[in-house]
This record gives sequence, C-alpha cells and structure tokens, in this order.
Amino acid sequence: MQNRLLPMRHVKYEALWVGCVYFLILLTIALWVRDVPGQLDPFSTIQQVINHVGLDDPTYFGMAAVDIVENGWVSHAKGTAFVFNLWPPGFVLLEALVLKVLGLDAPVILVLQVLASILFAFVLVLVYEILSTSVRSAFAFILPLLLFAFPVTRVFLLEPIGISLGESFAIGFFLIGLLLTFRSITLRSIRYAVYAGLCIALAAYFRSQFELILLALTGWGILLGGIIKLMHFREKIDPELAKSAIKTMVVLLLVAHAATSPWRAYHWMNQGKPAWVLTSGLVFQNAIKTTDDLSAAGGFVAAGGGNLVCRIDPTTCGDTVNAKASFIKVFMEHPIEWYSLKLDIIGKYWFSPLNYSVAAPASQSTLLDLLTNGILLLALIVAVSLLFARKVRSHSSWITLMWFSAALLSAYLAIFTLAHFETRYFYFPKIAGVVMLLILACLYVRPMDKAEIVSPEVER
Repeated sequence: MQNRLLPMRHVKYEALWVGCVYFLILLTIALWVRDVPGQLDPFSTIQQVINHVGLDDPTYFGMAAVDIVENGWVSHAKGTAFVFNLWPPGFVLLEALVLKVLGLDAPVILVLQVLASILFAFVLVLVYEILSTSVRSAFAFILPLLLFAFPVTRVFLLEPIGISLGESFAIGFFLIGLLLTFRSITLRSIRYAVYAGLCIALAAYFRSQFELILLALTGWGILLGGIIKLMHFREKIDPELAKSAIKTMVVLLLVAHAATSPWRAYHWMNQGKPAWVLTSGLVFQNAIKTTDDLSAAGGFVAAGGGNLVCRIDPTTCGDTVNAKASFIKVFMEHPIEWYSLKLDIIGKYWFSPLNYSVAAPASQSTLLDLLTNGILLLALIVAVSLLFARKVRSHSSWITLMWFSAALLSAYLAIFTLAHFETRYFYFPKIAGVVMLLILACLYVRPMDKAEIVSPEVER
C-alpha cells in the first residue's frame, strides 16, 4: 500500500510546486505588465475604482459592493438596485466580501489580482497535467504559458482593466469546469463531474453569457447522451466509456442547475420570472432605435449592429410597444440581410486593437494587432479542425471536447446573432481557442486510449 501511495504523493507535490511557479509568474504579469496605458493602480481603493473615468461597469459594481457592505444588499436608495437586474451577483459579492474583510480602504484591485492569479495558476496546472502525458515535462510546463503570450489574455484576465470587469473569474471557473470534466471522463470519476458542475455554475454567477453556455451544454448534453446510448446499443462504443460519459454529463448538469437555482428563485420572487438577467428587454429596445438616438447615448450599440431591426425596416423605428415582435419578425423575414450586416463589421471587432474601450474599436488596427489576432483566429480554426481528426476522435476524452465545443459555438452564434458586438465579447473565444488547441494537439500526438470511441471491429 505504501508503494502505491508514494507516486500519488509525488504527483501532488509536483502539481503544488508547478502551481506555485505559475502563480508567481501570473502575479508578476498582473502587477507589472501594462499592455494598455491609463489603467488603475493595483493599490486603488473601491472609491477610486468608482471615480475612475473609463468603464461604466466597474463603477456600478463598486457602488453595489459598497451598498452591500453598508446596508446588507443593493437598494433603490443608493441607486444600485438595477445592478442585479443587468448582471449576476458573483463579482459584486466577491468585491463586497473583500471590503467586508479588509475594509473600504483596502487595495481591492490588488486583492482581486492575487485571487485571479491563484485561479489561473490552477487552470495552468490542469493543462500541464494533460500535456505531461504527451510531451516532456519542460515543454508541458512552458506550453500552458503560451496562453499569456498574447496581450488580449494578459489585459482581460490579469491586468486592472479585466480584473475590474470581473470576467477573469467567470473565464477561470469555466476553464476549470471544462478541464475537470475532461478528467472525470478519462478517469471514470464522478467526483470531478460534481466539481465541474460547481465551477460552471460559478462562471455563470460571474458573467451572464456563461448561463447561456450552460443552457447550450444542457441541450447538447441531451442530444449527445442519446447518440451515446444509440452507439452503445449498436455496440459501436465501449460500454464503460458510454456509462462514464453519460454519468458525467448528467451529474455535471444536475449540479450546475441546482447551484444556479437560488438566483433564478431570487428573480422569480422579485421580478416575477426566473430569468438569469433581465437584459433581453434592452436588446429589443435598442434594436428599434435609430443610429442617431443610440449615438447620443454613447454609440457603441449602433456601431456593433445593435439596431438592425430599425436599419433593415425603418417603419419599426421608435415603436417601443412592439419592439420584441418587430425584432422576431424582421430577423425571420430578412436573415440574409441581417447576417450580411453582421459580417460586414465582425472582422473589425476580431482584429480590434487593445485599448481602454472594451465596447467598440477606438482606433485603427496596427500590423501587430492584425498579426496577433490573426494567430488567434488560426488557433481557433486549427482547434476546430483537430476536433474532427481521427487520432483525436479515438480518445475517450473526445466526448468532453465535442460537447463543450458544440455548446460554445452555438451559444456564441446566438450571442453574435441577437446582441450587438463589443470587442470584449470576442476575448473569451480567443482565449478558449488557445486552450482547446493545446489540449487537442496533445491528444493528436498521444497514443490511443484503450477505451476507444469506435471499436476496432467497426473501424475496419
């Protein structure tokens, strides 16, 4: 028994020191690297965050966090009640917890950067453990750090801009959920599926688009579960793999939906419907406004194609009563024109330069912007291509990657179709593309699993 435990202890100690090194590297990036000028100082207090001119979201988050610390919850009296209608509560509650423990004068940005560095050190360790099965330890250690070789990743996940928006934590928890699901199926362990479900739920609590991804995971999980059962019935899939995959999917989804149900119940009790956020009304209202009206309020919604209904059918402009009906009618009757208008501007957003504005491109893309974002686009294309390679499909973990990839692609197709573009909406697809490429490339060069998706007899 002792001999069997020694290797396990060795693996745990190795993961610990690797994680510590990753943490120190990430914290160094967070504190010292500035890819965009004019950012907040790490030692900024919450009041300095609120007063900082640049982004609106951090101001509202900070005001709501202070209100919770002083009065117990968001309130109409302090003008913060609307915050939990437009955003889920995760980041605000995290800020409030920091302020409650350390005081209102605490260096809130610094604390959040430390927490984000810990979170992504864990992400990198999980990627390292996957890569170490295929490449030498030195390469397995270096390759995950490629994620932070790109300015967009450093800015959005570690630097004060990204930290103040809270999306760092949503992305971190989602990636951990993906990697733990990968581990659950490959190791036939339901325990990791439970952890993965909790992480997916936490991602949704920090940013609303991850709740939509959870719904996509649910739909694709039901479909893939049915396909796996059919393949099992026809003896085209290993029985143990089929059982493990379905158990993982069911457990993850049950845990994630159970963990998100309290927030749905909160909105049901207070707004009369179990919606995650109440932003769909804004999408419909913006859709029937003229470009001049939206420009007077900032202009980034119109620039991102947020008023296509009014632009395609001018008779709908200003008809707030029938905004939802007009939205559905115009989209269903003019899908080609709708997508043409979207495709006309999507390249500008993907290749946009990094600046303090995360809503609309604020300047012309440079050659470096085109190069780095071109590499990220290529990484995404190669990752999707590898997903269907036979060498990758031969591994048991392919089910996980296919499930998450289908959910991500369908969720973002819905977001990019129905909502206006913002530059930050493209940041997570870029980050996810790099992570998926690392994992899929690892599977491509790794020898086949003993548990194959398709049996050798059927393959012949």
